[in-house]
Amino acid sequence: MAVELSPEQEWTLVACGMVAHADDELEFGEWDQILRVVDANVDDEGVGPWIELLSDRPALERRFAELPPPMPFVAEEILERSWRIALADGAGSEVEAEVHDRVAERVGVKVEEAARLRATWTTEASERAELVVAFAAALANLDGRMDSAEAAQFDSLLERMPVSVARRLELSALLYNPPKLDELGLRLGKLSESLREGVLHELAPLVNATHQSEREQGVYLELARQAAIPEHRARKILEAT
Repeated sequence: MAVELSPEQEWTLVACGMVAHADDELEFGEWDQILRVVDANVDDEGVGPWIELLSDRPALERRFAELPPPMPFVAEEILERSWRIALADGAGSEVEAEVHDRVAERVGVKVEEAARLRATWTTEASERAELVVAFAAALANLDGRMDSAEAAQFDSLLERMPVSVARRLELSALLYNPPKLDELGLRLGKLSESLREGVLHELAPLVNATHQSEREQGVYLELARQAAIPEHRARKILEAT
């Protein structure tokens, strides 16, 4: 029997789905983020129905309209989690912001405050993206060489990062001049738990891209340890990618 979700969990899932459907097109990065949210909140028996609901915009709209408002103290977290969906494909759009405002009004946050929060979260996401890219560059060069699969994964990851085109071009140079992993580990440890795990999710495809990934996996698991993410959870992220 599926475990019943808390109101906060249900609101998080529905809000994320609403933002993902905002532009009538589910991008790969957005759907990947949706699956992560489902995985973090829903047990195995409940996954199927939630995936079905989140794939069906009319049904999702109905659920959104029916949900009673959440407790005020969780409203900001719901908005933050759902705005991450908008940033998953590189940048939040105007139409995604409009849908996010709808969510804000339903959870009791004024649209002016929601706009201010989005600006803050977008800036933070850009800073986090730079850390992800730096880690990715270091991992791709871990064995002293970089194969085509690793380079392709790096380019794909960089394309999804919520940074300007100009900054994206600058960050691409890290692939040929990567930073030190120890320094990056310290920066990773300063993030919140959900953001630390998000970094691991972004890095997992790059780790799995190499044919000789034992060393990369070892470094990845060490990063997880520094980020206080349990090894079993880090391995699950790798296996699911």
